[in-house]
Amino acid sequence: MLSLKEISDELGGVSRNHALKLLTDCGIRHKTLLSRNGKKIYYDITREQIQNGALKEKDLKKIAIQQNIALLMLETALNRH
Repeated sequence: MLSLKEISDELGGVSRNHALKLLTDCGIRHKTLLSRNGKKIYYDITREQIQNGALKEKDLKKIAIQQNIALLMLETALNRH
């Protein structure tokens, strides 16, 4: 389990907001633990998972192409009936 700062450092120094966006997009869960200075949030991911590419950015162009193909298939199926 890593903190947001550790994750952003492991990703090559990206901003914490960008690291948080990647975590939420990938569905990584977090735990809130109490510490001496208050609450601290840790994310359920390891350094090895980050290095293996668990937090890749989504390819928006590829997603748009897949959505268009699905819509064309649906339109074709509906026009047959």
